[in-house]
Amino acid sequence: MAEIVVLGCGLMGRVIAEDLADQGRNHVVVVDRRADAAAFVEGLDSVEFRRVDVSDVGRTGDWFEQADLVVGALPGAVGFAMLRRLIRAGCRRVLDISFMPQDPMELDALAREKGACCVVDGGVAPGLSHMLAAHLSSRIEQPEELRILVGGLPQRRSLPFEYMSVFSPRDVIEEYTRPARIRWADRVVERPALSGLELVDVPGVGTLEAFLTDGLRSLLRDETIPFMEEKTLRYPGHAARMQMLADAGFFAVDPVALSDATVRPVELTAKLLEQAWRPKAGDLDLTVLHVEVSGKDASGEPVRWRADMLDRAQPEGPSSMARTTGYTATGLARLLLNDRWTAPGVTVPETIGRDSDLVEALIAHMKERKVRIDISGG
Repeated sequence: MAEIVVLGCGLMGRVIAEDLADQGRNHVVVVDRRADAAAFVEGLDSVEFRRVDVSDVGRTGDWFEQADLVVGALPGAVGFAMLRRLIRAGCRRVLDISFMPQDPMELDALAREKGACCVVDGGVAPGLSHMLAAHLSSRIEQPEELRILVGGLPQRRSLPFEYMSVFSPRDVIEEYTRPARIRWADRVVERPALSGLELVDVPGVGTLEAFLTDGLRSLLRDETIPFMEEKTLRYPGHAARMQMLADAGFFAVDPVALSDATVRPVELTAKLLEQAWRPKAGDLDLTVLHVEVSGKDASGEPVRWRADMLDRAQPEGPSSMARTTGYTATGLARLLLNDRWTAPGVTVPETIGRDSDLVEALIAHMKERKVRIDISGG
């Protein structure tokens, strides 16, 4: 029986905890500083909730050190600091799914020094997208272009936003404001978030819009592919609404003085959007992921490989974004727990994606949980 700690008790944390508990085969402690978060894991076998503020891991006891695995499922704004604290606290295995703005490889030397095995960006995107990108590019003698399209959407469209959020709205806003880095003709260049707008047809969903966001992250270090981009998928018109909010200053981080208070516009906006984007009773979501790598084979002929996932939430079940993110995380967690990945230091998901056996194991893991990934091409 493995002892597992999950930091963050939200929709993602619940899916991760339930799956890793494995019907009582493991013991999972879910940690959150909010008392009401306990409701997310109430009734789950072999899952224990502890109300703890983990901002100072060193003062929370030795149960972090003793855990066989610690999973970080916290908002991106605190992800980097928490990962550093876990490494310093002596955690042996760490899996993190936060969309942290910092470069987690800055902690690689510290993790190696401490003998910690840390896998970061372990969700659906970045995460599954990066592993599939590496897996597909390994099938091509001369890869030339990588294109990732990914998005979580409501199954039922509803104005004005035609969007619903199942995780931190602050992290969603980060996607809309952080400059998008792409690789263009062997150079890393920046483009404004929400730019590069285009319409794409997604089988089973319809016409969506795609715009640049900063999701490539560690993939930008791969100099073997001269052209790379990642775009977020939404229903047509969403990007224009987000651009309007950005232009009007609603995403600004600098404080604004009011008559009787000082507020940061982005924090107020995130709070308001949390309510506007909150799923209503009966609302279900879907997740689309398309990864495509093109180039030339050994004889110089054009070749293209693609991976596609379309997942829909079912009534009475977890959201699709929680499923696809959570099950990617638990698939990686099992690789760590079963010592199929033991490299000390900080590992980005595409490094794991270069091992075809590990990718196939992850795809099988997802399929067992009714998340299907189709690979085609040649």
